[in-house]
Amino acid sequence: MLVGAIEGGGTKFLCSILSFDTAAAGSEPPAILKSARISTTDPEATLRAVTDFFLPASGGHETIQGLGIGMFGPIECDTRNPRWGYLLNTPKRGWADVDVAQRLQRTLRVPLRLETDVAAAALGEWSWGAGHGESSCTYVTVGTGIGAGSCVDGRVLRGSFHPEFGHIRVPKAESDANFAGVCIHHGDCLEGLASGPAMAARWGTAAENLPLGHPAWNLEAEYLAHAFATIALSFAPDRIIVGGGIGLREGLLDLVVERMLTLFGGYIKALGIFEALQNYVVRARLGAEAGILGAALLGFYAAQSR
Repeated sequence: MLVGAIEGGGTKFLCSILSFDTAAAGSEPPAILKSARISTTDPEATLRAVTDFFLPASGGHETIQGLGIGMFGPIECDTRNPRWGYLLNTPKRGWADVDVAQRLQRTLRVPLRLETDVAAAALGEWSWGAGHGESSCTYVTVGTGIGAGSCVDGRVLRGSFHPEFGHIRVPKAESDANFAGVCIHHGDCLEGLASGPAMAARWGTAAENLPLGHPAWNLEAEYLAHAFATIALSFAPDRIIVGGGIGLREGLLDLVVERMLTLFGGYIKALGIFEALQNYVVRARLGAEAGILGAALLGFYAAQSR
């Protein structure tokens, strides 16, 4: 089965055509046959280029049977809503109120499923990465922004709107009292305090330039430990999987786990020792392919439902 997959980001759209072995879809990731990187410019030009990639006339591709999209947000994911597939109050200039999913579905004439980019990555990691074999997992990306997506037995967890984990509140560290945060909506929410732009604004240089011994990383671990403890105590996924340029920084998760042990205070017996928490809060395994593979799984689900 051929499916299309899109990972839509504020900087680029990654588009792929993948081949699923339907007999092994649950155990083997699909093979990526062809991919393209399309810069995110204005909506009209970007979506036209995306459409051209998937249309058979554009490059002799065989027709895809389903399309999955993992999209930056906020975006309307509820198919019961007439504005399903529309971007909402996104800070990406020119993209608010843009129809993404319905437009692509009309043009390509294939069944389509849409989730947020982090939810798609959660599906990818649950299927073939660090969440494989578990019933549930939460994927958290920590980079330019902070977001999280959760899935249970291959179904994305959300209600009337998708989670906005980056905008939860965490206790502000005393040493950080004078930092206002960088979130344009909330100032010192989690994303405003612990994202890449927050670290750069606070320390005067990008996070990748800061050695692990720098106090920046203990402060980062403080905020992430509170955030991950909130995930664990709120709905207890089997595993928390961390990705993103900052989230994958070598040594950071050890600092986070050490702080989480203190925050739990021995209350969660299954996570009462460092080694148990190390196995609970883990690095993403699929790297940059988590989102596109998760989107491919959405496309596979869409094709099966036609």
